[in-house]
Amino acid sequence: MPVDNLVSLLVVGESTGTLLLETAADFRAAINRMTEQAVRSVKIFTQELDHELYDQVDFIKIASLICRQRRGCSISILLKNADRCARLGHRLVELQKRVPSSIEIRGVPLEYEQMNDEFLIVDDIGMVKRFALGYMRGHCEFRSIPDAVKNARLFNEIWERSEPCQELRRLNL
Repeated sequence: MPVDNLVSLLVVGESTGTLLLETAADFRAAINRMTEQAVRSVKIFTQELDHELYDQVDFIKIASLICRQRRGCSISILLKNADRCARLGHRLVELQKRVPSSIEIRGVPLEYEQMNDEFLIVDDIGMVKRFALGYMRGHCEFRSIPDAVKNARLFNEIWERSEPCQELRRLNL
């Protein structure tokens, strides 16, 4: 069964098992399905805020819906390198400028520069993880205990030490 058909059946916090992701379409299906179920938070740790994953119409619609309809649900993004987004523009950055109370983008502090991880965590329980920048290989778990909890703690630790991403604030995209 194709990944996009399978993830449509999965529920954050309930569905168990690991699903291998090997294409951009697989990642988009998992990210979109998991994000649309967010109740409290979406946490994204990313190297470049990959356009192929996060600058897509479906993801932007889901993020916009979360901001408008789910009070108290936030989207927090830790971005290691903002150059590509600043140079090419990004729909998620544009959305963040319209709803800064719901979406915040911060830069990764220097002491965490060596981290090459990429992950999205929903409500501290569901997780999509990408193994390396430039490659579409990874996995998702809609009930990822203890990995999502551990990575959410790490995300929160980095978040507390980070600052708003100045490279994206200055631009009128």
